[in-house]
Amino acid sequence: MLVLFAIGARAGSLKLNEKFNDQFSDKDSIIVTFGDKTRLIIYGENRQELEKIMKYDLNALLKDLKVRLDSTQADTTFLREEFDGNKYLKNPGEANEKDYLRIGLRGIHIKDGDTRVSIDGKGVEVKDGDEVVSSDSTYRRVGKRFHRRSWGGSSPRKGFNIALGLNTYGTNETTAGFNKSDYDLKPFGSRYVSLGYVASANVVRGKDARLTLDFGVDFSWYNMMYDGNNTIIKTDDAVEFVPVVDDNKQEVEVRKSKLVVPYVNLSIMPTLSFSRSFISYISAGAYGGYRLGSYTKVRKVGTKDVDHDRRNFYIEDLRYGLAAEIGIRNFPDFFVNYDLNNLFEANRGPSVRMLSFGVRLF
Repeated sequence: MLVLFAIGARAGSLKLNEKFNDQFSDKDSIIVTFGDKTRLIIYGENRQELEKIMKYDLNALLKDLKVRLDSTQADTTFLREEFDGNKYLKNPGEANEKDYLRIGLRGIHIKDGDTRVSIDGKGVEVKDGDEVVSSDSTYRRVGKRFHRRSWGGSSPRKGFNIALGLNTYGTNETTAGFNKSDYDLKPFGSRYVSLGYVASANVVRGKDARLTLDFGVDFSWYNMMYDGNNTIIKTDDAVEFVPVVDDNKQEVEVRKSKLVVPYVNLSIMPTLSFSRSFISYISAGAYGGYRLGSYTKVRKVGTKDVDHDRRNFYIEDLRYGLAAEIGIRNFPDFFVNYDLNNLFEANRGPSVRMLSFGVRLF
């Protein structure tokens, strides 16, 4: 915001006013007239900027202006002075408030310049300065689209959904014949993907809450990317984790080495949803799946070729575990899955159980 004082002692002040009108005709402005030859002009980019003037102590500013006028010896009809407005704030703390992102029990609050966004149990509110530019507490999440939807329908989980996340070892017990460092996973390279559909049946429907029973079917993939240059191989008795070698049996550096395991899964999850809460729903239940195959992908440094090895690697055919989800209104939903069975058959591989977590986009 710029405050411009134009003080004229002769008719030249009128020319200043004409010049101001030509240059800033498309701006919001306030012009205060003192007699015939003195003007106080305040302009801003928009009305919201002008409203900020109420936060400033103009008396203190005018006193400083008088001091500067008294100290000016030049005989001039035009004096332009620019001040740091933050010096005259009634509440100096407002000038030092930095941008922030705060996530807590009271919701999510974001400040970016003059824009503030609050997301809580009352809904979403967007402010530009002190003006509320958007506020709606009735938005509901359906897919990636947010629109008004009346209360009383089915579960918010119902329909086609895509889940993306990471997978890691939920448990990794010491196993004879295996060194844990040989099969460590890269945290951000080991990804979980799921495509599925959820059907829903109402159990209890209230004014502000609803209990449904959700039935789901999905296809999911464990992508376990190993850290280092090791890969998994199948022997007659068990799996082993060994370095990748070339045709001359020399160890080589790899860009990517991972084990991929796809499943088809069924799930049943009771879901409690809320009509006016910041938390849109909470869901927990169980799932079971059947392995559709498994294979390794190895890509060596310096080549674009990818080597595949399609075997079962003594991986259990059945998968089962516990799942939970939490929905945050107008945000992607969060999920976590924990397998209760070991990934590998007993005495055939390390004793590990898988854990996956991430967001549900639809």
